[in-house]
Amino acid sequence: MVDVTSKYLLMTAAQVASAAVADPARWYVPIRDHERLLAWLVGIQATGPLGRLIHALLALRGTDIHEAVRPGRGLRLPHAGIGVVVHQDTRIGRNVTIYSNVTVGRADPWRAYPRPFGGIDICDEAILCSGAAVLGHGAEPLVVAEGTVVGANSVLTESTGPWEIWAGAPARKVGERER
Repeated sequence: MVDVTSKYLLMTAAQVASAAVADPARWYVPIRDHERLLAWLVGIQATGPLGRLIHALLALRGTDIHEAVRPGRGLRLPHAGIGVVVHQDTRIGRNVTIYSNVTVGRADPWRAYPRPFGGIDICDEAILCSGAAVLGHGAEPLVVAEGTVVGANSVLTESTGPWEIWAGAPARKVGERER
């Protein structure tokens, strides 16, 4: 007999994403108390001297989410957000999940800054899987639309549609999630 955990390990990313939406009681991202604390600290790191200290401590432990980023409610950082780097011109919606070693930033860091950079919008319910790179360029924002999943080790350089699944390097649409 296959236990529930093994069952999900055998599923594709598209099947897991669909299961998460189709039956939320059956599938969820387990978040531990220290991961909730981390998400809360990310949200308050722009508040005066204490916020600057919090940002420095988070960066020292490997979570570099710029203090100008204001995440929406319900930010989830499984594995305590180790290796997560988020550019200052990023907007994060509600109930977004960002796994370890995700980079959200510019695709052209060798160019002088500031040049027109629209930033990156990560909309509600999006999931950025481990090792994903979401890289924007130009004056228009790159949009990770509502409910989009960006697969592990994918390199996303273009905007997505709502409830899509993107994977690969460069990332391409490989499926859709059920709403």
